[in-house]
Formats: sequence, structure tokens, C-alpha cells
Amino acid sequence: MKKNVLLAIAMLVVVFLGRVMPHPFNFTPVIAITLMSSYVFKNKYMSLGLPLLAFWLSDLFINNIVYAGYYSNFTFVSTGMIWTYGSILLVGLLGSSLFKKLSSGRVALASISGSTIFYLVSNFGVWIASPMYAKSIAGLVLCYSLALPFYGSSLAGDLIYSTLFFGAYHLATSKSYNLNSSKSKI
Repeated sequence: MKKNVLLAIAMLVVVFLGRVMPHPFNFTPVIAITLMSSYVFKNKYMSLGLPLLAFWLSDLFINNIVYAGYYSNFTFVSTGMIWTYGSILLVGLLGSSLFKKLSSGRVALASISGSTIFYLVSNFGVWIASPMYAKSIAGLVLCYSLALPFYGSSLAGDLIYSTLFFGAYHLATSKSYNLNSSKSKI
């Protein structure tokens, strides 16, 4: 239990720092942590709630410190939140269904699928809520096409972070890997 609490705290910190520290647009560990959480934690509330909590805590900081000038009051929730948080929830559900057995192919598939889900759902929300786009198929296509650079950055970040996190987790929990057993045979 203590190991799970430490892992949960580490995941919260990684998402928070990954979103608030300078980074290329959308190159964050959110999707990778969401997938990792869905694999590591068997409790569904924990596996789905942890990434949402981490995202919300970082949103509190971003909305009230970084972008404080855009809001008149302290902001607990922001517009469009249902779309971004909904996409994270969908990615968590995807991860819990894909990771019955862990493999590098499943991690890659989940990462690509997670990026795609986030891109499709969150940008649909932008199209719905923003007066910037016509409420037509042409407006939706324009919204998605203008978001393609963000999708590319998300995809790269999700693949890199997922590889790092799942690789590190596998090494840390593997019974066949022991740091002390790698003695040189000269």
C-alpha cells in the first residue's frame, strides 16, 4: 500500500511539473501517466481519478498563476473542461481495457490512441465552444486542421513519456533484472 501511495504522489508531481514547466505545446506526460495509472492501479477510482486530479491541480496553478490575467476571479473550473477531462477519462478507460497484458506494442498503440482521443475530443470541444469557428463541417475541419501541430507534439510526447514510464516501471518491477547481478566477467 505504501508503494502505491508513493507512486501516486510521484505521478501527481510528474503531471504537475510536466504541465507547468516550460515545454513545447502539448508535449506533456498527461496521457502517459493516465495510461500508466490505468495499468498500475487496480482500483478504478484510483486509476481514473489520479490523472484527473493531477490535471485539475495543474489547471488550478496554470489558470490562477500563469494565466491569471485572463480570469477576473480565482478559477476552480474553466470553460471547455468537460472536453479535456472527458478525453482523459476516455484514455484511462482505453488503457484499462488494453493493458490486460503489457507489451511494447500495446503501450505504443495506447499512446497513439490516447493522443488521438485527446486531439479529437478536446478540439471538438474547442469547435463547439469557440466563436472562432463556424458551426459547420467546414468550421470543424478548420478547427482540426489548425490543431494538427499540437497533435504532432502530443503524439511525440505521449510516445516518449509512455516509453520512459512503462520501461522504468518494467525495470523496477522485473524479477529477472537485478542491479547487483550485472557483474563483469573479465
